[in-house]
Amino acid sequence: MKEINYEKVGYKLKKAREYLNLTQEQVANILKLGRDAIIRIEKGTRKITAEELSNFSSLYKISMENIIDDHVLEYTDQAFARGFESLSDKDKKEILDLIKFKNDYKNAQLK
Repeated sequence: MKEINYEKVGYKLKKAREYLNLTQEQVANILKLGRDAIIRIEKGTRKITAEELSNFSSLYKISMENIIDDHVLEYTDQAFARGFESLSDKDKKEILDLIKFKNDYKNAQLK
């Protein structure tokens, strides 16, 4: 079985937390951990239990495998949707317009 790189795991968890605009204190309260535990987990100086990993996975909408593997963290559609939901209607429209523009541009390049 492969050894878990806790520094990489911590880095991914920190980036996922920041992506969702959550503070360490908010995560600590949600997961019923001390803020110091969140700090040490994110720094990679504290091992993470299977139960904690599962809780982080559920909170951040990222698979446990994606958290512990050596690949770059890719945010799921659910994590994107969660971030999208917090935007104003104007910002949502702007993003949707940009997506449409990018798709139209890509399709025009293929012709």
